[in-house]
Amino acid sequence: MAEQQVESQDHHRKIAIAIDESEHSQHALQCPAVVDQLLKELTNKVAALEKKYKALVQEKKLTGKFRTGQGKPGEVICRISEEEKCVLVVTGTRGLGTVRRTFLGSVSDYIIHHSHVPVLVARSKAPHH
Repeated sequence: MAEQQVESQDHHRKIAIAIDESEHSQHALQCPAVVDQLLKELTNKVAALEKKYKALVQEKKLTGKFRTGQGKPGEVICRISEEEKCVLVVTGTRGLGTVRRTFLGSVSDYIIHHSHVPVLVARSKAPHH
């Protein structure tokens, strides 16, 4: 097994790479570079999203803080709302139909069923198809 430290802006990540004498193991060694690039892109997307919403929060004269987390979105939102002792969770919805929601899952549906505080689901004005 090989081990590689992948450094990103604020974190050091340790990746285990399973290797043997096969050609497939050589291919596996290419993955950390790809993963590192994806993590950098994700970090940039999160930073842009945070910047956008900070501007909207200021425009609306609201106060608060931004938290990010790793994991399944519904679980992360419920955990963070508990940690921050929130009294309400407000979330959007993609407006999936019952069948799609059943097979694909729905973050808002998860939050509704697992949150320890009331949940307000904000629907968009136009239905998505």
